[in-house]
Amino acid sequence: MEDVIRSDMHYQEHTGVLTNKTYQPTEKLILDRNSELRKNSKVIQDLGAQSGESYGRQVASIPFIMYEEAIRDGFELNQGDKEHREKEMFRFLKSEKGQLCLVQG
Repeated sequence: MEDVIRSDMHYQEHTGVLTNKTYQPTEKLILDRNSELRKNSKVIQDLGAQSGESYGRQVASIPFIMYEEAIRDGFELNQGDKEHREKEMFRFLKSEKGQLCLVQG
């Protein structure tokens, strides 16, 4: 898990404050890939498109750290029933940070 999520501890001796910063080294790669996918709308096709039926599509790719941060910011992505989580996800994806996660324009 250390390759996916990293944690840095910093102690400021003059204030006596210990802080912990958690980050995901692959976050920039994920967001850069999302940006490239948004530039070419034909790259991502609906699931089942080859068989003539469409039953879903990828809308976003969210780095785990951003998902956790969204929950701390008040988006209820892990609460309530399915419909509530879905509404919260779309509310997040409309936010400034959420739009970085979109793979389709």
